[in-house]
Amino acid sequence: MFFGQYEHNIDAKGRLTIPANFREQAPEGIYLTEGFDSNLIAYPKQHFEQIAINLSELSITDPETRALRRLIFSNAAMLTYDTAGRILIPAFLRATGQINDTCMIIGVGDSFEIWSVELWSLEAKSHNDPQKNSNRWAAINISARGN
Repeated sequence: MFFGQYEHNIDAKGRLTIPANFREQAPEGIYLTEGFDSNLIAYPKQHFEQIAINLSELSITDPETRALRRLIFSNAAMLTYDTAGRILIPAFLRATGQINDTCMIIGVGDSFEIWSVELWSLEAKSHNDPQKNSNRWAAINISARGN
């Protein structure tokens, strides 16, 4: 499980060091694609392949399905680690995520996200209102108990 948040620098070539515990969970590398919140999402190979299977089972005649497939696949890159544990984020994905010289790596369970520091700061602030959080997540069962 990916969890925690890490601030890391990106070098001039666009390389980003991935935390060691994240690399251990995705030893073959990651699929990196555009996220839904002006961020990037990194999936271990098996998770991305399952997403691909799920999307392939949806009707291609549905315009929303086609739009989602375009968003995910046209913006995806399969990335492997170099000997220093870095990935090379393609320039088009760095531009998509507004990521320059520093970024945040955020664990979100079965995947992790890469955010610009500025956008992550705004996102994190949006979660600091207890009343708003209570209302927006009331219908989601996040109990630690079984069903």
